[in-house]
Amino acid sequence: MEQQTLMSQYQIEPYRGNLKKLQQIAVAFAGSPQPIPDADKILLLSDPLSQHAQFFEFRTADIVYVEECPSPTMPDGSTVSMLRVWVKKGTTALRIVPFHVQDTASSMREFF
Repeated sequence: MEQQTLMSQYQIEPYRGNLKKLQQIAVAFAGSPQPIPDADKILLLSDPLSQHAQFFEFRTADIVYVEECPSPTMPDGSTVSMLRVWVKKGTTALRIVPFHVQDTASSMREFF
């Protein structure tokens, strides 16, 4: 998904100040945008090539600015779109960390 497409899709206005001012009012998060049914939110996969990636979910109303980042190339030759999303400081967002569900109690008994 390209920067212009995302900005027009979520009706995000480009930031018209300098970087210092942007850093005072927002925090940057980089990742690959993922499909989500709620048009009022954006879901970013922090590192699509990592086995330890996490997701960030932000409300589009809290996004100050979006910029395109270099797109990494997958082993099969395809590329992954990457964005840097600047989110207003003080807002609430979700960090979603996938994990493997298993019974750790039996493993811990063997360890101790």
